[in-house]
Amino acid sequence: MSPADSDLLLPFDPNEPVDLAQQLIRIPSPLWGESDVANWLCRWFETRNFEVDLQEVPLRDGRVSHQAIGILKGNGSGPSLMLCGHTDTSDWNGRPFREDEWTHDPFGGDVVDGYLYGLGAINMKAGLAANLVAADVVRRASTERSGDLIVACVIAETGGGVGALHLIESGYRPDYCIVSEASNLDVGLISVGYVQGRIRILGEFKARVPYRNPIEKALAVVGELGPSYEPLVSRSTGGWIDFEPHPLLPGFPRIAVRDISHDQDVTTLMFDLRIPPGVTEESATRDLQALLERLRERDPEFAYELVVPQSDQQPNMPARAATSSAEPLVEELVRAHRFVVGEEPVVGAGHRIGATTDSSHFKGVGIRCVDYGPGFIPNWPMVDERVEVEQLVTATRVLALTTSSLLSQQ
Repeated sequence: MSPADSDLLLPFDPNEPVDLAQQLIRIPSPLWGESDVANWLCRWFETRNFEVDLQEVPLRDGRVSHQAIGILKGNGSGPSLMLCGHTDTSDWNGRPFREDEWTHDPFGGDVVDGYLYGLGAINMKAGLAANLVAADVVRRASTERSGDLIVACVIAETGGGVGALHLIESGYRPDYCIVSEASNLDVGLISVGYVQGRIRILGEFKARVPYRNPIEKALAVVGELGPSYEPLVSRSTGGWIDFEPHPLLPGFPRIAVRDISHDQDVTTLMFDLRIPPGVTEESATRDLQALLERLRERDPEFAYELVVPQSDQQPNMPARAATSSAEPLVEELVRAHRFVVGEEPVVGAGHRIGATTDSSHFKGVGIRCVDYGPGFIPNWPMVDERVEVEQLVTATRVLALTTSSLLSQQ
C-alpha cells in the first residue's frame, strides 16, 4: 500500500459502518421478505448519487421480493468490481432462533462491550454495512475510476442464492467480486456447496400386526448415511458416495439428517450434504439413490421417495473450484489486509470451511470471486447473534483500500 492509499481513509469515520449496521438490523428482512430493507437501501444509494437498480425478484411460489444494487460508473479502461452481500437473515419462520433465550432485542442493534447484537448482525448486515461504507469512501475520494463499482444487496442467500441467480440472469458480469460473508477476516478462495433434500419413507398407518413402521425404516437410513457431519468415505474405499478429496477442503463431503417428521404412514428425513468441487447435485442424487436401492434389496418392505432439492422454492448450492491466489483481486485484498491489520490473512477455505456463499453462483459464470468479511461464528445458529465492532471497522477499511486499488488499474 502506498501513502496515497492510506490517504483514502482520512474521510472515514469508524462509527459509520457501525451506525449503518444498526440501522439495517432494525429493519426486519426474513428470508423471502427483504423488500423493506431493499427500498431503504435504494434511498441510501440515491442520497449519495449512486445509480440505483431496484430489482423485483420473482419467487417460485408466485410471490416477489426485492433487492437493491448501487453503481458507480468508471471510465471503462479497467476491471469492474462487485461488493456483494445478502439482506435475508437466518431466521425460523420470520423470527429469531430460540427468541425467548435472547438477552438483547433481536431488532435493537445494541452495542455492548465491543459487540454489535441483533438478528443478521453477523449473517450478514455487518458485511453489508462494510460494503456500503467502503464504496461510499471510494466515491467521496473523487478520484477517477477505471472500472465500474457495483454494490449488490441481494436476497435469499439462505434460500439457495435466488437473489444472486437473479442478479446474474439480469446481466451483471463484473470482472471481480468480493462477497462479504463472515469470514473472520480470512480470504476465502473456496467454499463447499450443498445438496439438501428429503427422503420420504412409506409405511402403514394401523395399530395391529403385521405393521410396516416407517419410523423403524428411517432409523436404518440414518445408520447408512453415517454420523452427522463426520467426514464421509469415498465409494472406492467402501463408502456410498463418489468423490475426490480437495486439498483446501479436508474432511468433505459430510452429511447430516437435520430434521425428521412423521405423518400417519410417512416418515420424512431432511438431509444436508456438504460437497466439495467435483460432486454435483446430479451425482450426489445418483449415489443416494443407489444407497436407498441397496436398502430396498435387503428389505423388500422398504419403500421410499427421494426428493432433491428439498423444495421447489429453494435451489441447491453448487461447489466451485478455488479462485487462484495469483488473481489481482486476491493480491490486492491480501495487500490491503496486511496494510490495515499489520499481519498476513489466512488464505484458503479459512473460517468459512463447511459454509456456503453466493460466490458459488458468481464463479459459475466466470466472475473471479472471494469471500472476505467481518465476523467469527463460534456456532450456528446463534442466540444473541453478534459481531465484533473492531472487525466490522477493519473490514470496511480493507474493502475500501482493495476497491480503490482495483479500480485504479488500467
